[in-house]
Amino acid sequence: MSEFEKWIAPAEDLLRQAYYRILGMISYHAPLAESYKACEAISQRRGGDLYWVVKDRVAKWEGVEVYPGIRMSLWIFGGPRNTVYCRTAWWKLYVLESFTKTTAKLLGGASPR
Repeated sequence: MSEFEKWIAPAEDLLRQAYYRILGMISYHAPLAESYKACEAISQRRGGDLYWVVKDRVAKWEGVEVYPGIRMSLWIFGGPRNTVYCRTAWWKLYVLESFTKTTAKLLGGASPR
């Protein structure tokens, strides 16, 4: 087993978590270089365009299939000890949630939790 192969299963699980988390950010203790190779292996099955934006520091993965028919894009960055997945456009969901809560308060309705 290559060094990066041990990161394939955790990377796939964290990919799904990044989809569900409100802020869409996941960090784990895996070297970015190995994590990137694991993502390359995953992209063979799940598709998407994976490429370096800044070599060995910042990558972009566009159109990866998280679940059948559901695709997302994410930024991947980190260093020799850590990798972070950040779902693209996570802030849009935050703005929509904030708008919904504010509108509900202004209209006198119950605030969603």
